[in-house]
Amino acid sequence: MDDNGLCIIRCDPPVNGSDSFVFQPDVLVSWKALLGLASTREAIAAIMQGREDVSRYDPKTGRGVWTGAFEALESALADSATSVSMLAADGEVLDDPLTAARNETRAGMRLPVMSNDMDARLVATLAADDADVEPSSGIDTACTRDVDGLDDFLSDESSQAMLDECEERFYESLMPRQNQQN
Repeated sequence: MDDNGLCIIRCDPPVNGSDSFVFQPDVLVSWKALLGLASTREAIAAIMQGREDVSRYDPKTGRGVWTGAFEALESALADSATSVSMLAADGEVLDDPLTAARNETRAGMRLPVMSNDMDARLVATLAADDADVEPSSGIDTACTRDVDGLDDFLSDESSQAMLDECEERFYESLMPRQNQQN
């Protein structure tokens, strides 16, 4: 992080033809949520490796690669009070509309998609909160291994607190608002 609150990633050798990436911390939490990523490291790797398929942008409607993921996440948050299970009685993972929308966005960013089973395993791994297991949603994080200062940033308590605040703001922005009349 620089003094302006920007995350600056410098890479040697370049990734996707770029030797640096600059973004706000809010971008990390939005990518993590919209793509169903397991960690901040995965979000950074996805930013470094993702390349938007601009042919998927519809100028007439304004819909792009990210639109479906935003809509599905908003819908999932609105429906969260009903706690719909995506697990059948026989243990089969049912088609999850949020995973499907995330996969559309992943494909539009030329990132690996994940199966419903992988998503279910990821949720179980994250719920177990096992510090010995590095959760993954299928994004290759090898490009982040040699990023100077990244491990310090990811383990720093103040960085984590700042990312938690960003995440709270992001989810709050997607939560349904009740009409208030004064």
